[in-house]
Amino acid sequence: MFLLFRVIIEKIIVSEKQREEAKKISEKRKVPKGDALHAIIARGSRLVMITRDNHFRILDDISKHYKPEELI
Repeated sequence: MFLLFRVIIEKIIVSEKQREEAKKISEKRKVPKGDALHAIIARGSRLVMITRDNHFRILDDISKHYKPEELI
């Protein structure tokens, strides 16, 4: 499935600083650490989050998120 997107997929390296920030945000806001890390990665890479996960409402100040139908 991902082979269709190989021309636009880019590998992103996560720094230890980003991991630590995600851990702190996760504990403070009571969201999964992975969700916090994804928001931080999106912010740092200037990417758009497309998700239906409600945790990202809590993380909207870190990285703006959209539902798929909002972009169609």
